[in-house]
Amino acid sequence: MNKLIAIFTFLLLVTSCAQLKKKTPVEHDSTYIRTFHEGVRLKLNGQYPEAIDKLNSCVLKDELDDAAHFALAQIYLEQNNLEQAAIHTKRASEIDPKNQHYQSELAFMYIELEKYDLAVVVFEKLLKQAPTNQSFYAGASACYAKMGKTKKGLDLLSRMENNMGSNPGISIEKFKLLVVANRDEEGIAILFAAKKKFEGEPMIIANLVDYYLQHKRYQEGFDLLKELVEADPNNGMALLMLGDMQMQSGDIKNGLQNLKSAVKAEGPSLDQKMNVLIALQGQEVMDPDMESLVKYMQSKYPKESKAHSIAGDYYFKVNQIVEAIESYKMAVKFNPNVYPIWNQILALEYQYQQFDSLSVDAEKCIEFFPTQPLAYFLFGAALNQKREFKKALTSLQSGIDFVLKDDDLKAEFLGQMGEAEFGLLLTKDALADYEKALSLAPKNTFVKNNYAYQLAFNELDLIKAEKLIKEPLELFPSEPRYLVTYGFILFQQGKYAEAKASLEKACNMNSYQDKSCVEHLGDALFMLGYKDEAMVQWLRAKELGSTNKSLNEKITQKKYAKPVF
Repeated sequence: MNKLIAIFTFLLLVTSCAQLKKKTPVEHDSTYIRTFHEGVRLKLNGQYPEAIDKLNSCVLKDELDDAAHFALAQIYLEQNNLEQAAIHTKRASEIDPKNQHYQSELAFMYIELEKYDLAVVVFEKLLKQAPTNQSFYAGASACYAKMGKTKKGLDLLSRMENNMGSNPGISIEKFKLLVVANRDEEGIAILFAAKKKFEGEPMIIANLVDYYLQHKRYQEGFDLLKELVEADPNNGMALLMLGDMQMQSGDIKNGLQNLKSAVKAEGPSLDQKMNVLIALQGQEVMDPDMESLVKYMQSKYPKESKAHSIAGDYYFKVNQIVEAIESYKMAVKFNPNVYPIWNQILALEYQYQQFDSLSVDAEKCIEFFPTQPLAYFLFGAALNQKREFKKALTSLQSGIDFVLKDDDLKAEFLGQMGEAEFGLLLTKDALADYEKALSLAPKNTFVKNNYAYQLAFNELDLIKAEKLIKEPLELFPSEPRYLVTYGFILFQQGKYAEAKASLEKACNMNSYQDKSCVEHLGDALFMLGYKDEAMVQWLRAKELGSTNKSLNEKITQKKYAKPVF
């Protein structure tokens, strides 16, 4: 159908004006010509009802204007009104019977309408005018096949061979006709003869492969697939099928190579290529070609969300977090309605403490998924880190209502609400929310850690704070976040040597670059009399981005000062 529309559009533009110039039964005045061109303009703008009105007015004035009929046929074709399109195409072809374009489009339109007997009459007439036109032979042959007139179809193709010489296409058409007539073996014999005559011709081999696979003659198809790939190494579908069959038969090395080649070849759909990449990512050891494949997908399909999401999955698995987040963000740029990708973005930004980005992306996620509680939670958590406590509390209070049957998540909401309330100096509300959180999820170590830290920071109940943090540490004795909280509580209790030990253990953990840990360690060192070592840690905390307003005072005056945020 799209082919017909495209042909019609082209023909109208190149022939309509010419048709006006030919001798017609009615002399067209300037008003008529202007109306016709207005109809064409409206059609090109997609204003079909208005275009039909204009062109119908032309037909009423001159029923023998083939260009007006052809233009109407084009519009009806685009509206998928084949019956009306055929009527006007037929009328145009009757008015100008020598116009092969009209006749050809009428014939193909009859095929769309499944009026094969009418179509073949037109094709046969056209072949008398143009005995070397391949598309006319193909159209007529298809009609004879549909009508079950195998002999006529074969005679037609033999005539084509006499007029144009032998070629692979004729053999393929004969094969198709015979298969439709349930004379499969005769058709296969013709293709094998053609395969020998036209050695290495991919289309002949491809038709044999398709036939064998459709008829579940897999071994014969498999053998020919190898030949097809050798004859046409850029045939993506052949590479895909061969690779898949090799994998199933245990030839993993060659199967993988062909599947990877298929990803970079034309033929397979985006989803088929995605399936290959998903399978490759599922292997125990990441394929060394995986990065080049995902980069190819991103460049080949720059506006396809799936291409970027598969790249994000790859970078995440190889721990290239920056690249993973960038790829996931490109994925939601082109399709923002996939929540799992948003979830990956937010989780990674939260895990790697990218709170500025997290606050922006979580807010965007809420716009698309206004009932997803995790987005509200992470938005609130990011805002708390940015000390935007009022806005954080609003988000958390809005999102907690969407938490259903998940006491741990609800407890963490309440904990973050407590964080915001402490920041707003609403101490009573903060304590109440943290207590509610613990009553809902008494084993939630995340909530216990944050509550303990806030109790120590606000110097409210250091004994309770120590009890709270010891429970998570018993379960996770090497978790740096819990060691920092414990060290800070010990510091607040005046137990500086013990604080130093806990904080050093946390700060020395591989890849743990926490500014609070470093600054608290500096404080403990200072209290123990290690002033030079303390200065090193304070300067390092500043480099890591500490927002403690008293840090500069400690550095310049070389003395301890309570944190101020």
